[in-house]
Amino acid sequence: MIEIASDPLTRRTTECFSKKTRDRILEASLVLFNSRSFQTVTTAMIASQAEILEGTLWYHFPSKKDILCAHIELLKSLFAEENDAPSVPEAEPVIHGVFKSYDIIWDFRYILRDDFSMALKNEPEALLLTQGVNAFLDQWTIERVFYSSQCGILSLPPERVEDTAELILLIGRYWLDFSSKKYPEASQQMLRKKGLSHIFNVLELHMNEPAKKTVLHLLNG
Repeated sequence: MIEIASDPLTRRTTECFSKKTRDRILEASLVLFNSRSFQTVTTAMIASQAEILEGTLWYHFPSKKDILCAHIELLKSLFAEENDAPSVPEAEPVIHGVFKSYDIIWDFRYILRDDFSMALKNEPEALLLTQGVNAFLDQWTIERVFYSSQCGILSLPPERVEDTAELILLIGRYWLDFSSKKYPEASQQMLRKKGLSHIFNVLELHMNEPAKKTVLHLLNG
């Protein structure tokens, strides 16, 4: 087995996986794709991490592409579960929602971090799926900033919303890759919180006081 950090996934994501073979494959591959990359991880490595035969893996998932598609469906399901409830236009629930959503993004970060253009060059449907979920998460970020501005959680004029959201995306996406290179020995919890800290540093000047207090409480919790 490949040595993996002791806290590779958040508890919410870990709870999605049972002890059944299919779930063990999905969990092991998610951890490996995050710690390395989709392109460099082999099915043999995944089978070893899941403690099964490679042939058993192929029975459930004929290729890595099929694992990727299953991960995307799980990400979408978790994200919908977190974001389908009506938003309360107050700082605390909105900030809590952003933290929980970021945890999901972090747990599936390889999908946003990796370039699939070569790995999926012969799999156009799967490539479109990765592009679609990336576009969805980008749009979600823009909408969160806009909603927070409308609610008074952020003091941003409408013409500044998209630029601010793009800056958040730039920092957030870069951190998904840079974090493990800069801090290879750090825990995933520390890296997640540091990523959120960088994002909210951009927003701090625009946040109202309840939002600032909630962010500090969650980052220090």
